[in-house]
Amino acid sequence: MRQKLVLAVSGKGGVGKTSVTALLIRTLLKYTTRSLLIVDADPVMNLPKTLGIDVARTVGDAATQLRRSIDAGTLGHSISKQDLLEGEVYEALVEGTKFDFLAMGRTEGEGCYCYVNRILSQILDILAKNYDITIMDMSAGLEHLSRRTTRDVDVLVIVIDPSRMAFDAAIRIRNLAKEVQIDFKRIFVIANCFPASLIEEVSEDLTCRLADEGLELVGFVPADDELTAMNLRGKPLLELPDSSLAVKAVEAIAKKLGLLGDSTFLELLRPAT
Repeated sequence: MRQKLVLAVSGKGGVGKTSVTALLIRTLLKYTTRSLLIVDADPVMNLPKTLGIDVARTVGDAATQLRRSIDAGTLGHSISKQDLLEGEVYEALVEGTKFDFLAMGRTEGEGCYCYVNRILSQILDILAKNYDITIMDMSAGLEHLSRRTTRDVDVLVIVIDPSRMAFDAAIRIRNLAKEVQIDFKRIFVIANCFPASLIEEVSEDLTCRLADEGLELVGFVPADDELTAMNLRGKPLLELPDSSLAVKAVEAIAKKLGLLGDSTFLELLRPAT
């Protein structure tokens, strides 16, 4: 039986986590034949553009419609709310030739979504089990942790940039994960948008500083003019050439994480000691 893996990418706003997520996906598409589910859990929904995907309906749309129906009392007692929402989630699923994509979007209107979100979490857990690898691009900051939308994630990747704020945010994310008792098997840090000329100079110091906080630096992604130009033009990052500095760096990180080839993820899923 093939091992399943759910990996989430997090970090403070502006560190380039969506770009890193897109490059991880690009790498997986190039080097593995595993089935992939991509989930954009950020309400801002930047990931579809970086992947060249059009999204007509989000999970948030379905959740909003269900909550309004519940509040209005228009659902019959014989109707299973979970079955209804599950059908809507599958309607929102964009099925592609190389991967499937699900946009969480955002819920609208006031009112409590606790019941709907609980059903939704159960559905997403079931959906992820149908794929070898699930990659989740999380919202910036800590909201996804406080709401426990990452509760069944195996590996958390925190993206930082060359700023003290990003470093501090990584620590807060780690601490909050412990507070709300989310048991990630591994937590890694990717240092993104670092000037290539400085990486060798700061590598040892940053590795040690993160290690002192119980975090493992898995690699650097250098600032890349080609990636910046693609983002400015609104072009999918999947079209970046193999020569791109960022592409090469993320490929090396994915290999180090054991995501490529026929890896069983056993080492990746073994809790850090």
